[in-house]
Amino acid sequence: MVYEIGSFIHDMRIERGYSQEELCYGICSTGNLSKIENGVRMPNRKTIEALMERLGCEQVFIQFSSREEMHQEQLCKRIVRKLTEKNFAGIEEMVSEFEESISGDDVLNSQYCRFTKTVIKRRKGQPAEETIREFRDILKMTKPGYTEEELMPKGLLTYTEIVILINIASSYIDRDNAKAIELLFELKKYMDTHVLDWQEKARKYQLIIFNLSGVLVDEKRYDEAIKMCDLGIENSKKHNRLRLLPYFFLNKGFALLGKNMVEQAQEQLHKGYSILDAMGEREECQRLLRYLKEKWNFKNAL
Repeated sequence: MVYEIGSFIHDMRIERGYSQEELCYGICSTGNLSKIENGVRMPNRKTIEALMERLGCEQVFIQFSSREEMHQEQLCKRIVRKLTEKNFAGIEEMVSEFEESISGDDVLNSQYCRFTKTVIKRRKGQPAEETIREFRDILKMTKPGYTEEELMPKGLLTYTEIVILINIASSYIDRDNAKAIELLFELKKYMDTHVLDWQEKARKYQLIIFNLSGVLVDEKRYDEAIKMCDLGIENSKKHNRLRLLPYFFLNKGFALLGKNMVEQAQEQLHKGYSILDAMGEREECQRLLRYLKEKWNFKNAL
């Protein structure tokens, strides 16, 4: 059976039990969504992506409708790769090029562009309070009802919205750990209770669990931290997403040190250290050894 994109969105929306208003809020009007579902209007790629993300569907059959969209997508992938690898060399030039390609009414691409620029400013030392305010303003571009009193916006989320919320939570860490923990648990609950494309869920879920495990260690909630680390380790292996695997072992080791379970801690720390060493992350290994000595007074060989 061959689906038109509008029919597919309609059928998935009905299957998931979402109203048109819930699905398209902040992305497009209900009238436009109705036209999309009925095949009267073909929106740009980014709008389709956002609707599909909120539905939790894979986007394997989305095609480029123009050369400009293809160029935007290629630029976006390069920016995402750099952010993921924390390689900021040349990223500002890429973001400027991306921004120049965005039309004035393209809310979704503008949102991602503003998000990236704020991440760069945060890396350069922008204060946490200002960073959080900017991230919240960026989120309001597609969640206009989001208020200062809310940690978590209501309704369905795109993957960009989820990433913005993860960054808000990580910006709260050390400044207001209670808020960071509350928001991360709310995000985890959203991921646990909504249908999502498993590949995207694996990426975002690991970030949430990792941030949670770290801040729970800082708050000396060691048993909860260990539970999050075990979940992260299990998901890393299950979905073959190994970038954060050594850090889950390390956070579990820190939590076990907090419980004064030194032998068990050393086993987990050794696993994390060995993976980092095998990956050639010598600087990270040295940073770990310094942290263990200074923070935990841990001098055992790894």
